[in-house]
Amino acid sequence: MTSLGWTVGETLDALVTSDTVTASRPAPYLIFRAMEATGVRDVRRVPTAGDTPNDLGAGMNAGAGFVVGVTTGSFTRSQLEAEPHTHVLDSVAELPTLL
Repeated sequence: MTSLGWTVGETLDALVTSDTVTASRPAPYLIFRAMEATGVRDVRRVPTAGDTPNDLGAGMNAGAGFVVGVTTGSFTRSQLEAEPHTHVLDSVAELPTLL
C-alpha cells in the first residue's frame, strides 16, 4: 500500500488479510471482515478491487456494490472482463476517481 501512498488510518480505514478469516477468495469473508472492522452494514456501499478472477468472485459473492478488476496483475483485461464484475480499470490508482 505504501507504493500507492495509502496508509491505514489515513487513506485506508482497515487492512484485512487472508490469514484473519476462515476461507480466502472467492469466499466473501475478507470483505465481510473489512465491513465489520469499519462498521459498514450495507455491502452495496462497499467497493472491492483485485487483479484475479478470485478477487472478482469474492466481491460478487459478498454482493459488493463495486466489483472492480484491475489489469496490473497476471490476468489480461479480456480475462477479467469474462468474469462477473462492475468495472475494469488499468490501475488501482484510478479507483478514487471511479468512486
